[in-house]
Amino acid sequence: MTRTDLTTAPWLDWPGTRAVMAALEVARPGGARFVGGCVRNELRGVPVDDIDIATQLKPEETLAALEAAGIRAIPTGLEHGTVTAIYDGRPYEITSLRRDVETDGRRAVVA
Repeated sequence: MTRTDLTTAPWLDWPGTRAVMAALEVARPGGARFVGGCVRNELRGVPVDDIDIATQLKPEETLAALEAAGIRAIPTGLEHGTVTAIYDGRPYEITSLRRDVETDGRRAVVA
């Protein structure tokens, strides 16, 4: 079964999902979106076990927003703009939107 409406996805109501998105929303209203496997799996009707978020915040701003909300934040891949939030033992990968400034077709230098 495939879906086209994500508004009733159960993981949207997980306490961690709500807390992480609220922290990002305080820092930059409207600047975060769900991406990746959680969206793909929900659309396919497959269980969602991890949440990926893209944000307009810089990694340092993401870290600060999460820490201000009392959410554990780990700088897991700052060179790629990725921060992992941990809430009730569940990881939420948050990656800053970026632009490739140079690439060799395999790896990119991002800004």
